Amino acid sequence: MVVPQGIADWVRLPGPAAVLDAVQLRIRREQRTEVGPLTTLRLTAEQRREIALMLGTRWELSGKPVRLQDLAARLAEHQLTVRSLVESLCGPIEPDRARRDRAQSVVVAELERTAGSLAAVGVPSPVVEQWLADTGLPRPGEGVLAALAEQVGEVMTQLQGIEGKIRLAQLAADVLNDAHALDSDRILGRAVARLLAIVHELPRPQRAGRAWRAAWAAAGVVCDGVSSRVLVLNLPLTGDAPAALLCAAAPGEPIWLTLRSLIGNWTASAVDVFVCENPTVAEAAADALGASCPPLVCTDGIASGAALDLLAGLSGAGCVIRARADFDPSGFIIAGQVLSVAPRALSWRFDVPTYAYESGTSGDQVVTEGLEAAVAALADGYRTVNAPVHEERMLATLLDDLRHSSEVQR
Repeated sequence: MVVPQGIADWVRLPGPAAVLDAVQLRIRREQRTEVGPLTTLRLTAEQRREIALMLGTRWELSGKPVRLQDLAARLAEHQLTVRSLVESLCGPIEPDRARRDRAQSVVVAELERTAGSLAAVGVPSPVVEQWLADTGLPRPGEGVLAALAEQVGEVMTQLQGIEGKIRLAQLAADVLNDAHALDSDRILGRAVARLLAIVHELPRPQRAGRAWRAAWAAAGVVCDGVSSRVLVLNLPLTGDAPAALLCAAAPGEPIWLTLRSLIGNWTASAVDVFVCENPTVAEAAADALGASCPPLVCTDGIASGAALDLLAGLSGAGCVIRARADFDPSGFIIAGQVLSVAPRALSWRFDVPTYAYESGTSGDQVVTEGLEAAVAALADGYRTVNAPVHEERMLATLLDDLRHSSEVQR
């Protein structure tokens, strides 16, 4: 339908444009478009003047809302209705209910395709239903979930044909031509691991840790145990795991423990264990205190699976975890990681008073001992100041803490 040029020019004005927007909303809500007042429309004096070019000066001065029947009467002179005018300019408008129904049908269709892909490779329906309920999966409706399920099915098919064991990177390279496709930081790797956990009734893997390795091991897949590592100093580990033997062999010397070295039987005496982020702290502590330094774990940035497995084991053995990191966004992530495996961890100068002092700003001077509460208070303070403070700047203070702790424990 052709809209006369004069009307086309009129609807481009802010006032008429606001009227058309209100009509579009009514169409989407399946409300009447040819009669009724637009009572929710808030118009300026200038907008009323613009609309009055169509409805007349009397309407402008009346202060009344726009009535659709008045607009329809004027448009009828040009063989237009209110709705036909809107759709001539904006195209067909789909009602919200129809749009929701269509979107829902797309979601249902994708869920059916997803379930079909997994059923085709022998995954039982109850397992598929539980897997689809995982919050870590893409939301259905855009085709991403169905595509992911097809790749998961390819991996599951390959696993069914394997005799003995296969390494995770080799499996990824064989099936997907990408040795890292099944890593824990890839959605496909997490999707397959969580499906395997359901199949074998194991805990849901959250990261590349014990649950992750157990899920893959149940299907005969061996995860890389040497890339993930953690720096430690004077850890009192005992047992026959390689990590315990390594720690016993190097008192006073910072050593790297791999995830592989932590596999096996090990425990620790219930002592205070300090946790830092940067290797400089561990090396300086070794230089200054040597074998007398309290047990120290360094995450070397974002904590690895090895670091988190180690801290989980230390916490389970009764050690008191005293953790800190840089005062910056990555530091808050590390603190959150520590809390995920050691919920009762304490703060090691990772609190508002320390941050306020080191950054030269003001802040609450109450020291919060629990790490969880300290992080919550710090996050608020950091957002206000937004000034990073790294551990290296506090090195002398941290070494004094370690020295004092060593003297107390003697």
